[in-house]
Amino acid sequence: MLEGFIPETRSARQGRILEILSSEAIGSQSKLRDRLAEEGILVTQATLSRDLDDIGAIKIKGAHGAQFYHVHETPAPESPIQGVRAFLERWASEVLTSVVQAGNQLVLRTPPGAAQLLASSLDKAKLEGVVGTIGGDDTVLVIAKDEAAATALRGELAKLT
Repeated sequence: MLEGFIPETRSARQGRILEILSSEAIGSQSKLRDRLAEEGILVTQATLSRDLDDIGAIKIKGAHGAQFYHVHETPAPESPIQGVRAFLERWASEVLTSVVQAGNQLVLRTPPGAAQLLASSLDKAKLEGVVGTIGGDDTVLVIAKDEAAATALRGELAKLT
């Protein structure tokens, strides 16, 4: 696991909440508060409630009748990998025009206005070895943990297009 930290900002906290809800079936605010506390993010129930409202989280019923939080464009926790993978496959095949590798980084080109969408789909896919992305207007910078991870991702993106 890569070492890092989560800044104590509202945006960082809400980003972490989105990540948790996209990969785990969380059915209550108290369970989500406990999950955040495990990572050193302490939040009051009122703040958490506002955060869930701000990010558009709603409770939905899963396949087995259990309710859990869900955010639009985030796949249901029963199949997070398939859902985000389909999202990435769709956008990569539609907007990715070129990939250039420079060491542990990839520079992805898209038509104007599409880079944010591709960067977001890469972030949600949580691909092995990807540290993060930066999306501009027509360019996405993907930073991998090392050159081998960047090479593997370049090959994976080639298959998607």
